[in-house]
Amino acid sequence: MRMLFVLIVLALVSGCHGTVYKVEQTRSMMETTVTITVIHKDEIVAREAIRKAFEAMKRVDEVMSPYGSTSQVRILNRNRAIKADPELIFVIEKSLFYSNLSSGAFDITVQPILDLYTKAFSVQNMTPTDEEIGSALAFVGYKKITVKGDNISLAPNMSITLGGIAKGYAIDKAIEVLQQNGISRALVNAGGQVRAIGAKVGEPWEVALQNPRNETQYVTIIAVQNQSVSTSGDYVRYFDTEKKFHHIINPRTGYSATELISVTIIAPKGIDADALSTTVFVLGKEKGIQLVEKLPNVEALIITRDREIIRSSGFKY
Repeated sequence: MRMLFVLIVLALVSGCHGTVYKVEQTRSMMETTVTITVIHKDEIVAREAIRKAFEAMKRVDEVMSPYGSTSQVRILNRNRAIKADPELIFVIEKSLFYSNLSSGAFDITVQPILDLYTKAFSVQNMTPTDEEIGSALAFVGYKKITVKGDNISLAPNMSITLGGIAKGYAIDKAIEVLQQNGISRALVNAGGQVRAIGAKVGEPWEVALQNPRNETQYVTIIAVQNQSVSTSGDYVRYFDTEKKFHHIINPRTGYSATELISVTIIAPKGIDADALSTTVFVLGKEKGIQLVEKLPNVEALIITRDREIIRSSGFKY
């Protein structure tokens, strides 16, 4: 993959605190564009912390991407068993937590369905049949994942995808590394999935929520401080040119979830915001909001196919 690298350094003035620097770097990774922004009094410290944060995200991608030759997810999908890295164990156990919480609306074993759609549209240039989808569903089911110690195993013909959770985890690892290197004010943005610590100079970080049907407009602006924001939408990745079949699959039916067009989640950590935005998208507006209202420190903004905007009780933007 061609690596995009952009470095921006701006000197800012912060009142009695003297001069601080806004240091920003952008790279292409995890199939998206990742930007890390740091506010710090020492430019060199900021740049080194950002470098280490990107390295942490790269390590996550190397373990959890389904494509890398040494990826543990790829090895697991091929062999149905692996002695796994502790990070992979953690992410899979977190995935199983959300699968149980949502009665299977979130399910990382949906990869056979994704493979079916990819083959049908890219190779055969046609929609998969109901029979093909039904056959692929036989290999979907989070309860068939076994985790014992550091060993993970799958039932025959199963495979997993961490596309609905790994990016959020990678953001969390980046923030962890920044904090370990003395950074207390930063924003990590991975293709619209965001986590912030501290604040900018005198004000919170701001995240614009895009109109899912008009990328030149935004629905609202969210002030973020020590929080994560994740948005899942039917407009991001899709299989067909008409965008009728997108990548957010309902693992219980084998078809793209269609009740909503966008879900934005605010949560303390990226891994939770990432998983929950997918989960709520699949659950739909009623069950999705019901789930969010039960979770502490979690809020949601939902946009339905009819353009109805629904906010959870604590969503104030």
